[in-house]
Amino acid sequence: MKTRNMRREDWTAITKRRQVFSDFEYLGKRGVESLLYMEEVKEPITVEKPERVTIVGKGYSWVQSAVEGEHVWPTAMFDDKGRFIQIYFDITEGNRFDDPQVPAFEDLYLDVVVTPDKEIRVLDESDLEESLAAGKVTEEKYRQAKEACRRLCCWLEGHRRETEEYCRETYKRLLEKLGV
Repeated sequence: MKTRNMRREDWTAITKRRQVFSDFEYLGKRGVESLLYMEEVKEPITVEKPERVTIVGKGYSWVQSAVEGEHVWPTAMFDDKGRFIQIYFDITEGNRFDDPQVPAFEDLYLDVVVTPDKEIRVLDESDLEESLAAGKVTEEKYRQAKEACRRLCCWLEGHRRETEEYCRETYKRLLEKLGV
């Protein structure tokens, strides 16, 4: 499993970045949200999941939220004009706050995307299956990932609009805080 953190230093295509963090509370649990603003990139990154879309580019931003004890890590993506691209949910082993300023997670391979047309898509199920077969994840972690994905999809069915609106509001608030 890969460990990722909110700074997203593993995205080497981003050559100059600015980032701002903010604490918040969700249902009585501690959380940290951030806005990663991409000032310069080596080249844009376009992915094919679920369809062809650019997710890294000059002037693009990612809003990430981590809540203590949760098993999902949402990343809302915005283009250089501030237009919503998608919300990408990593299913995690659990969000960690070992460094209170920089939350991290262990990626459990399974992902969920909410597209601008409000479609909910589950991605990388085959990656999770292959990881189980190869012994990279235990049966317990496999079930945990599937259950977290199921709960998230059920929740999103009734809360897509407010989830996207929350991401837009957070984007605007943190962009202003960053001074962009």
